[in-house]
Amino acid sequence: MTEEAPKQSWWRRLSSGLKRTSSSLGTAVADLVIKRKLDRAMLEDIEDVLLRADLGTEVAARIAAAVGHGRYDKSISADEVKAVVATEVEKVLAPVAMPLAIDETKKPFVILVVGVNGSGKTTTIGKLAAKFSAEGRKVMLAAGDTFRAAAIEQLKVWGERAKSPVIAGAQGSDSASLAFNALSAARDEKRDVLLVDTAGRLQNKA
Repeated sequence: MTEEAPKQSWWRRLSSGLKRTSSSLGTAVADLVIKRKLDRAMLEDIEDVLLRADLGTEVAARIAAAVGHGRYDKSISADEVKAVVATEVEKVLAPVAMPLAIDETKKPFVILVVGVNGSGKTTTIGKLAAKFSAEGRKVMLAAGDTFRAAAIEQLKVWGERAKSPVIAGAQGSDSASLAFNALSAARDEKRDVLLVDTAGRLQNKA
């Protein structure tokens, strides 16, 4: 009888998952540049990888152009490409970066989390709930992604970890009604923050 491996803590499992996600783009870039010189075909491949990573057409084209600047027809390492990508992404985010400030005069302060499928909405909500709870705020979560039973269950797990109630309905129920009920409940319970999960959309859907 083999000895069962010790179960990882939820934080270690989360960290491991995030590392896998963050490394996927780097792996794809590394696969493209190994033993190749930088040419038009490689730049198009790099741009395609960036598009699949949801950077958008304008940003992907800008980064691909930055990668090719002064390096055309030369060997380039994966680390060089990653450095350019990181610099260009920072240029896009820096001008619009703002701290998340909770308005204490609005209770509950509602945060609606939106994004494409697989972008980490539910996980982000869980981390925010834990942060706000640690700060002494009374938090409530709303499982507005009613299309996926897994998303509802995942949010309930995060709620338990943050010791915050979760307003959820049956799979397939109306998301708008659930959000309204969650807001009413948060007001009745005098919650400081209401975090609302939403259903994701595919990159090619409205």
